[in-house]
Amino acid sequence: MTDDSTIDENAQRFRDSVLASPELQARLGVFVDPAAFEVEARAIAAELGLNADTLSFYPPAPDPLGISRYMGAPVTLDHWPSIGWLPVRAVPGHDGPAFDWAWFGDRTLREPLYEDSVRRMGTRPLSRVYRTRTDLAALIAGAAQEDTLEPDGFVFHMSRCGSTLVAQMLAAVPHHIVASEAAPIDEMLQWALSSGASFDHQVAALRAIVAALGRNRSGAARRYFLKLDAWHIFALPLFRAAFPGTPWIFLYRQPEEVVVSHVGMPGMHFVTGMLSATEVVADDSIMSMEDRGAAVLARYLDAAVQHFPSGGGMLVNYANLRAAMELAIPTHFGFAPDADEAAAMLAATTRHSKAPDQAYSDDTARKRAAVTPEIAAAVETHLRDSYARIEALRHAESATT
Repeated sequence: MTDDSTIDENAQRFRDSVLASPELQARLGVFVDPAAFEVEARAIAAELGLNADTLSFYPPAPDPLGISRYMGAPVTLDHWPSIGWLPVRAVPGHDGPAFDWAWFGDRTLREPLYEDSVRRMGTRPLSRVYRTRTDLAALIAGAAQEDTLEPDGFVFHMSRCGSTLVAQMLAAVPHHIVASEAAPIDEMLQWALSSGASFDHQVAALRAIVAALGRNRSGAARRYFLKLDAWHIFALPLFRAAFPGTPWIFLYRQPEEVVVSHVGMPGMHFVTGMLSATEVVADDSIMSMEDRGAAVLARYLDAAVQHFPSGGGMLVNYANLRAAMELAIPTHFGFAPDADEAAAMLAATTRHSKAPDQAYSDDTARKRAAVTPEIAAAVETHLRDSYARIEALRHAESATT
């Protein structure tokens, strides 16, 4: 008969062995089916000389609502987990956010959004059994101990204006890392801008989470890009302080077309209260959805114009995006695509950026036809002047380069 202390010792030895070995993690990480995962885990336990019959390897149930963030993690570390792991979400911590990590191995972040990659990899049995948590201090300390890629470019945007296409074109190059609207970045910025933490601490925290997402898990990555959320343009001074040498672009589009997109499928910018932490619009309770959304979008454009003098920026109108991605944007980000890179990026333009299994079709005419009187009035009231200012700045910059 085996007593509980022996079972606990076996479980601890197995866990420690797996967490210390990228090879064992790779063997277990390929499994999607919990039963198949358990079979392989028992085989590994036997190889380690452990009594597998005393151990349970079946993962906890999937957690699509993220309720587990309010509970303890199976694994808590005071350092980054091994190279195949990435932070996937923030959780409440004692001194700033803590972060849960999931196992990705060397798999490329090829989905349109980081959250799509998290749903694919974070729900695998290995990530559920050994979901790992580090607090903010451990995250920052780990950034100083691991050699990660510095970001080569940041993609800021107005929303619904081609930023996902840019991300997908960059991600089509096999040796690129592209983290697209990663929740850990968003959650870190929410904390940084509302916590009252010193600016130096905010800078260190942002550098750490960016470094963690830029781990060179395959060993073959050469460039690293971040596509950010639309409201992150308000945090551009923090990004410039943390990464003063990293170039950035800001994408925008004819405002009527952006508003039409949001009216048809509202994003958080058009929903009352969703952006309360950034205080984008002081009193949105009496606004129509069109007016509120247009006012928010105007703030994004105004912020881009306001922060442009900080340096490193490039303004890109959606109408010129595809041509700009051939050379101007890559050059701004420090590289000239070779033949293979250019072909891969061009191939990405044939697919719908947010639904890569569908062919691309230009939606400009359809959106222009869908402009209602309410949308036109909202744009005229809130967005027309902001759009004129950013267009004037773009043309002025083009004339000097």
